[in-house]
Amino acid sequence: MNRRAFLTTAACTLATASAGAQNTVAPAYRFSAAIDYSAARDGAALLIARNGVVLAERYADGADPGTLWPLGAATRAFAALLAASLVQDGVMRLDEPVGMTLGDWAADPAKSVISIQALLAGVSGLSFNGQEPSLAAALALTPSTPPGARFSDDAAAYLLFSEIARRKLITTGNGLDPASYLMERTLGPVGCTPVAWARTQDGVLLHDGAAASARGWAQMGELIRREGVWRAEQLVDGFTVREAMRGGFVEPRAGIGLWLAAGSTDPSPLAGSDLWRMRPPAPLDLVMAAGDAGQRLYIIPSQRLVIVRLPRNAAARGWSDAEFLPLLYRDL
Repeated sequence: MNRRAFLTTAACTLATASAGAQNTVAPAYRFSAAIDYSAARDGAALLIARNGVVLAERYADGADPGTLWPLGAATRAFAALLAASLVQDGVMRLDEPVGMTLGDWAADPAKSVISIQALLAGVSGLSFNGQEPSLAAALALTPSTPPGARFSDDAAAYLLFSEIARRKLITTGNGLDPASYLMERTLGPVGCTPVAWARTQDGVLLHDGAAASARGWAQMGELIRREGVWRAEQLVDGFTVREAMRGGFVEPRAGIGLWLAAGSTDPSPLAGSDLWRMRPPAPLDLVMAAGDAGQRLYIIPSQRLVIVRLPRNAAARGWSDAEFLPLLYRDL
């Protein structure tokens, strides 16, 4: 492993701090246990930032700050920022019925009561249940339970929301698909670039289709930590971002594309995380985007922290939140 670290104490945003500093050798005692833990589990990148200032940045051989890595299911966190951007621009409301955009749904008694917020929160009652994911299949789904009765972390919600965003953007006349809109309007201005997006005939894959660099993903995390405020301006809707970081009544560990430490004492499996095992418990305001291979974006607002961890292999296994976070905390 190439033991390089990026250190800075300048009180500025992550993008500014990253631009002007040189790589230096990290003190062996600072974050070494967390760095070694990630590296031993096929880690490609680890970045730790507080208040937008990079404390440590480490890459494996063959990786660098510009390398893009697949995010897997952690892609879903982008849906929260896409929703917050559309709400801020007056194109959408979280509480509006999905049937306002997907016209056929308005005439269906079961589907007409599903709101965009219920869809994104995973409580719409819609799930593929082992069926091959596709937009056509998602549009034809019938709720198995009433909205708000049961939580499901399913790709259907993200395929449907991508289509809703596409149709709404068509009405604005800007000609951008959801990913291009999000890049131009929100991710580009905060420095979350580049991002590679998987697109199929079904559109942009918000459930499992993005790749990003550690620095870019950290910038996205910083925007979420700041509740949508960037350079003293409300870049995206703050209420939507806060809802993304807030658990629901049905599943208190799930926000919008993010997983929460609050309620993590429940040992039932969720997002492949063992956060509930962490001792002492994780901070209650910790939220994270999580991929099956150990892709992690940890955001801890009370401590002004954003931590990015990316694996070299998108099929890697063996990541433990409960083991990693205490190692990191001992050096904060």
